[in-house]
Amino acid sequence: MGLERPDLYVLARFLDILHSSGEPMKKTNLQMRVGLNYPRFIEYLEWLVSHGLVQQQKDEEGRELYSLSPQGLDAYHRLVAWIRETMKGMRI
Repeated sequence: MGLERPDLYVLARFLDILHSSGEPMKKTNLQMRVGLNYPRFIEYLEWLVSHGLVQQQKDEEGRELYSLSPQGLDAYHRLVAWIRETMKGMRI
């Protein structure tokens, strides 16, 4: 089914976590930090990848790793900055 209207705060949380990590993350680590149940997490992750905001790669052992794409980095700067500025003190 996929996401029709994703929650911008959830998207911002994904972008913020991937940005603050500074290196590609394993799916399990990302899910734990984002705090969504697995099916919902996968819906958001697939949406982010399909919209070019997150890129997937594999490490030497074939494990999937996720990081911000250049477009995702731009979205991070715009969306997360706007949320922090507009919703002062709100935790993403």
